[in-house]
Amino acid sequence: MNEETEWRKTPTHQGGFLLDGGVHFAAGLRLLLGSDPIVRLSALTNQLQKHLPPVDSVDATLKTKSGATGTFSVSFGTTLSGSEWSVGCEKGSVSVSGSTITTVIDGKEEKVEIKDERTGVPPEVRKWGEAMTSGAQNSLQIPEEALADLELLENMLKSGEDNGRPIDCEFQL
Repeated sequence: MNEETEWRKTPTHQGGFLLDGGVHFAAGLRLLLGSDPIVRLSALTNQLQKHLPPVDSVDATLKTKSGATGTFSVSFGTTLSGSEWSVGCEKGSVSVSGSTITTVIDGKEEKVEIKDERTGVPPEVRKWGEAMTSGAQNSLQIPEEALADLELLENMLKSGEDNGRPIDCEFQL
């Protein structure tokens, strides 16, 4: 990915490239959490690369409606590549790294390889096209879903601007 494009160097919207790219990770997190929405968060932000203003990294602590807590970390300014999702539960864990899903249940590990398109954009565009041709709206692509994704990133940015001040979320579904 070329992060040094002109629109990324001089963003005209809050959050710059972190908001533009990070909102997709927020959508994935919300999908993963299902019916237990995030209700409160606190975040710290940083700019590691001069060409990605105003910030390119966020580390947040999140609390869901049920009281579960977790962390969310995204950086477009680090030298690390790839992404990983990890969830720990009472009897085990699930991790997704690249195209490998690893589950550990009661100490027994299983790995499964999945088709990995390296981005969620192609499947999302296909689903949008299906909705357009069928005339039936995809429930994951309604404006309220996009607003909930955007709210998470905007609240992280606001919290980071205020040294990690906790912020309540209002538009989570």
